[in-house]
Amino acid sequence: SSGINAEYGGLTFSAIQRLKFTWSLVTSEMKNELNQLKDVVSVSNRFKNMKAEIKRCDPPCVPYVGVYLADLISIEEGVQNLNSNGLINFAKMRMLAHTILEIRLYQQTHFEVEVIAEVIKHILVNCSNALSEDKIFERSYSLEPRSARPMSTESSTSSA
Repeated sequence: SSGINAEYGGLTFSAIQRLKFTWSLVTSEMKNELNQLKDVVSVSNRFKNMKAEIKRCDPPCVPYVGVYLADLISIEEGVQNLNSNGLINFAKMRMLAHTILEIRLYQQTHFEVEVIAEVIKHILVNCSNALSEDKIFERSYSLEPRSARPMSTESSTSSA
């Protein structure tokens, strides 16, 4: 699910979103898939949809740690350490323990990953060429200058 957040973040980055002509070429089916992805990564109800997707996955899986951090912060800030009798609030401690145990479940699951030298080399070479935000915007503006307007399908077919 960390990968899902990265993919969605990349596709919704403002330098990408501004590419109106390019987005006009994306099929409605793909746009629907992006909307479904948006629902999964939504922070509403403390990542409710993301949690449901994580629970549907059989380990190994790398869950988005933000889900668990949000839960831990919510428990820590929203639940008193002591109960109304001035005793340790064990309900809070159980909630914290449950969240931490869930994290540990994913940490303890063994990944069977085959090391492929060509793939590692490809990743290392391409990651070292990652563009800065400024370079991404430059590329975005070179592809579609601010003055560019998306063409409707009618105008492009009638001019042919």
